[in-house]
Amino acid sequence: MERAVTVRGHGRASRRPDQAILSVSVERTSATAAAAQEDTSKRARGVMSALSERNVTAVDVASSAITLEPVYDYPDSGPRLTGYRSSHSLTIRLQQIDELGPIIDACVAAGATGIANVSMTIADPAAAEDEARTAAVADAWRRAETLAAAAGVTLGELISLTEVIADHGPRPMMRMRAEAMMAADTPVAEGTTELEAEVEARFAISA
Repeated sequence: MERAVTVRGHGRASRRPDQAILSVSVERTSATAAAAQEDTSKRARGVMSALSERNVTAVDVASSAITLEPVYDYPDSGPRLTGYRSSHSLTIRLQQIDELGPIIDACVAAGATGIANVSMTIADPAAAEDEARTAAVADAWRRAETLAAAAGVTLGELISLTEVIADHGPRPMMRMRAEAMMAADTPVAEGTTELEAEVEARFAISA
């Protein structure tokens, strides 16, 4: 029977984010579908124009959702159509973090009614990811040595090493509605972006 110890090691690396991603939306309700769609499209074009004026290139702006749906009231007599709701959402990538606050203000001034899913990221995370992996392997060695010492045995050679891939998903920093941001100069705290790595290591027990 193979004598071995299996552990998991965890590593982290922190970096200052160098880009921001956010969702900007326009939502309008009108008596007819055509009016709702026209109003939303007009405001969405205004938001796109405002982004262009702030030097956000077209490649960094993408429509993420366009919807049109009926709106009903529900009196005792049954559902009654009251109008139509139209929305247009844009996903925006900013290459300059310090532009995030001014961009939010510009979008709201141009007609945006919602800001959501604001996140700070690293454009090229490879170096930070490697740092986290290195720390994870070192942590695995430390854990294995601690367990071996506690068990009164000698840790042998590394048998296997596997990176554990876990998708933790994006970490939204804030969600805001336009009604709460009518004042100019929206403050933004950059903070740091933390990258994590996890490995599973198996070591032989030599004695």
